[in-house]
Amino acid sequence: MSASVEPTGRDGIVEGTLVRPAEERPRAAVLSVGSELLLGDLTDTNATWVSQRLTEHGVEVVHHLAVGDDLDQLVAAVHWLAERVHLIVVGGGLGPTRDDLTREAVAEAAGVSLERHEDLEEAIVQRFAAMQRPMAPQNLKQARIPAGATPYPPVGTAPAFGVTLTRPSATRVIALPGVPWELQQLWEQHVADEVSAIAGLRVTVTRVLHVVGQGESDVAATVEPLIGDRDDVILSFLAKGHEIQVRLTVSADDHDAAAAASQPVVEELVAALDGHVAGVDDEDLETVVVRLLAERGATVATAESATAGDVAARLGRVPGASAVLLGGAAVYATEAKHRVLGLPTALLEEHGPVSEAVTEALAAAARATYGADWGIGTTAVAGPGSVDDLPVGTGFWALAHPDGHVEVHGRRIPGDRGQVLQRLGSAAIDLLRRRLAGL
Repeated sequence: MSASVEPTGRDGIVEGTLVRPAEERPRAAVLSVGSELLLGDLTDTNATWVSQRLTEHGVEVVHHLAVGDDLDQLVAAVHWLAERVHLIVVGGGLGPTRDDLTREAVAEAAGVSLERHEDLEEAIVQRFAAMQRPMAPQNLKQARIPAGATPYPPVGTAPAFGVTLTRPSATRVIALPGVPWELQQLWEQHVADEVSAIAGLRVTVTRVLHVVGQGESDVAATVEPLIGDRDDVILSFLAKGHEIQVRLTVSADDHDAAAAASQPVVEELVAALDGHVAGVDDEDLETVVVRLLAERGATVATAESATAGDVAARLGRVPGASAVLLGGAAVYATEAKHRVLGLPTALLEEHGPVSEAVTEALAAAARATYGADWGIGTTAVAGPGSVDDLPVGTGFWALAHPDGHVEVHGRRIPGDRGQVLQRLGSAAIDLLRRRLAGL
């Protein structure tokens, strides 16, 4: 990897920022520090957040690496990444305790010593004074950063810094605290403009297609041939319990140009996926359904057994849902279906609580009970055991139409208990979306 840098200030380190390589897209890595990440005690949300910000600036993230609180491993990680990327963003390890070793590791990787900054010490003292808390002397350790580094004054108690290494190749290293709100504020105050300069002010837009009712391999089989080997579009898939997200990343000189460049690709994929795209970008399945109901002046109500109110809750989280969602009944127990919604006992005994007939009756009862235009009903065997000889994953969903007609669908839904319930709820909501859209 080659890149040009500002004039060298001292051995192994460069004063100033990395100059963007002229002939290649800048590449970055996120290095997360902390043994708690490796032990599974914490989820690394910082790496996700930083990757999103880097991508928005047109920087390609090629590595995520988590390292424990070990000096030798941290130094080795910095060296390994510096051979492969132009920018390393380090999160964590800047605190006051003995296991906070990021400062020492970056200094050793650069071949320099740590340098005391009186202005950073004073900033730390003032932070504790502002919080009206006594300060343990060991907090001043945080004011020692690699010699020649650019300091970023603390927003919490831990200063951050940026350095540019020359060995093994020119690489900018930005070290930020692991506390999420501190990391994010320091990014906005000091790092964002620097990353823009490294990226050459290019902007990256990621378009998201929310696909419902198909598996990841089915979606890929449709999408991948259409994208082919295009260098201007980065394609990725994200499988969630209730949908498959097709993510298209495009870079351009500004946001409008990137969005315009991506639009023909989005339209082509929406057409190819043949009605399975529930929404695009911020419009997920629930948002689209609430919008379609509002546009038509229509309302919906739910009667849920297996999903236990989740369908109504998902719709209710959308702003404006109060105008279209009249209510819902979580009738989980068999007796509740009779006592709350009036389903005949004979129907329940003859067909069982998980059946086409009972699900149809639930949808009709939801519509009639709440006076809604549309009614949704759900039943399923979510597990861990079977019900009435029905295997785990057996699910039914029904939709009562404004004219009183009820349609029922059912299939064996794959996954664990949580996935079965999520997918069942999505199938029910998506059925309403399709009928509202005339599909």
